[in-house]
Amino acid sequence: MMRSVSPSGHRHPLRRVAPLLLFALVPGCGGGTPSGSGAVVTPTVTPAPTPTPTPSPTPTPSPVATANEPATGSDFTTSVAQLYTAAPNIGACQTGQLKPAVGARVLAVLNDIRARHGLPAVTYSMAEEAASMQSALMMAANGQLSHTPPTDWKCYTTAGATAAGQSNIYLGYGSGLRYSQDADIMIGYLTDVDNLIANNIGHRRWLLYPFLSSVAYGRVAGAEATRGRADGSSIKVINTTQNTAGPLPDFVAYPYQDYPARYYATGALLSFSVIADKTRNFGANAQVRFANATITVRPRDGAALTVGNIAYDNDGYGLSNNLQWSVAGLTANTTYDVTIGNVVVAGTPKTYSYYFRLTP
Repeated sequence: MMRSVSPSGHRHPLRRVAPLLLFALVPGCGGGTPSGSGAVVTPTVTPAPTPTPTPSPTPTPSPVATANEPATGSDFTTSVAQLYTAAPNIGACQTGQLKPAVGARVLAVLNDIRARHGLPAVTYSMAEEAASMQSALMMAANGQLSHTPPTDWKCYTTAGATAAGQSNIYLGYGSGLRYSQDADIMIGYLTDVDNLIANNIGHRRWLLYPFLSSVAYGRVAGAEATRGRADGSSIKVINTTQNTAGPLPDFVAYPYQDYPARYYATGALLSFSVIADKTRNFGANAQVRFANATITVRPRDGAALTVGNIAYDNDGYGLSNNLQWSVAGLTANTTYDVTIGNVVVAGTPKTYSYYFRLTP
C-alpha cells in the first residue's frame, strides 16, 4: 500500500529567507515521506590508541570520484556549471544533461556505504536518469518537495512525477546558496540528522535496503527567478526487480564496525534491522518484534551510556523492521560495543552484538 506524509510536517517553513536545504523520502509499500535538511556535521576527532577490532569483511576503498568536483561550500554558479554537458534552464523547464561522472560518483559513494554494512553493490540505471532529472527539475522550479506533484506544477511531466514517487528527493534554494557535493547530498540522506519529520530515518533505510538493485540520479541546479538559486536532486530507490547478489548479513546496523566519521553526524540516531528472510523484504522480516528489546551501548571497558528516543516499527521504508535510538556524546576513535537483546525473530528471542568506531 502506498502511503505518504504531507510536507506540512516541515519544521522549517519554506518562507525562510536564508539558504535552505530540504530532503524528502520516497513513499513505498508500507513506507512514508519524511523530509529534512542536509546539514552534515563530523564529530570531533579525539586521538586514541587504535583498538584491535574483531574480524570483519574489508570494505571497498573510499570513493575518489569527487577528486575533480568543486568543494562543498564553493561558489554555486561556477560549481554547478561543472555538473553538465548541457546546462539546465529552470525558467524554461529544461533539465540539461549531467556528465557521466556525476552518476558515477553518486554510485561510488552509495556502494561504499553499502559495502561497510556488508550489503551488495547496486548498479546505475542510465535509462531512468532522464526521469530523475525531470523529478529534480520540478523540485527546483517550484521550490517545494513532493512525491505526488500536482499537474499544475511548473515543469510538470508524467515521467518526472512518477520518478518523484519512487525517489528520495532533495532541494536547496536561496540567493546565498552555496554548492553541495553530490556525496554530501547522499550523506545527508544517510545521517537523517535534520529530518523534518522528527525521529524518522527513512532516507537511510532506503540506501541500506538489502534488496536495492539499481539507482538513477538527477540533479538540476542553477538560477531561479523567485528564489535566486535552486538545487533539486532526486535518486530513484524503488525498483521493480530485487537485488539477489548476496550473500546478505544477518542484520543492518548504523554505524557499524570501523565507520568513516564523514558518514556520521552529531546527534544522528543509531539504528538496527534484522534480515530474517534473505530472499525477500516482507514475510519474516516484517514479523521481527522489538517491543521488549533491550539496548546497551558502552565504550569498550567503560560504563554503559544513556540510551534515549527508542522507537521501532515494521513499516516498509526499505527493510520492513527497524529499531532506532539516540546516544549522546559519541566521539571518534572510540570503540563502542552494542548489545541488543530480546529481539523476537520467528517467535524466538535473540541477542545481537556488534561494535562501531568512528574513524577519521
